[in-house]
Amino acid sequence: MSLQATWHEQPAPGDETEGVSIIDVNPFGPNGEKDRRLLISNDGEPLLILQLYIRADEDGWLISSAFSGFLLNESHVAIICGDHFHVFEMATHTFRSYPLGDYVGHLYSVPDIHSDRLQDRVLVATYCHVFLMDIAAGILWKSGQCAIDGVIVTSIENDTVLGEGEWDPPGGWESFKLDLKTGILI
Repeated sequence: MSLQATWHEQPAPGDETEGVSIIDVNPFGPNGEKDRRLLISNDGEPLLILQLYIRADEDGWLISSAFSGFLLNESHVAIICGDHFHVFEMATHTFRSYPLGDYVGHLYSVPDIHSDRLQDRVLVATYCHVFLMDIAAGILWKSGQCAIDGVIVTSIENDTVLGEGEWDPPGGWESFKLDLKTGILI
């Protein structure tokens, strides 16, 4: 089995995904709003579509981001969308969701941040923080504030997360270092 995933627009009649199961990834119940769709395929054959939901804040504004992302392996799909991290289990078609309290930015596999394959742990960069997530256990740590308008992880070296955070938009990026084991700023 070789799973792939792609962002997917609403299907038109005759689309190859017509009749494919759609699973709602909605931890918000009736307060959730449909946002994005992720098509999961096996060797090019559509398997299922994950319909991702976002939430509205206390003033009714939708918590959405220009950024979203996913990583997958043969058993799980990790997804960032809105202000949440979701883990979808392929065997059971169930999901777990973790609120991050900040708009999501980027998703990185650990230890190789350039890999597009989901590992047991990932880093999630939000607009202000970095999170170390374990696929089975959830949030392991949340960093101190690394930025006010965007965080990018550039590498992991010797158990140190290196990155940049934007403190003075536009273009006011500053380097930071985090301990990979604790998330503490170095």
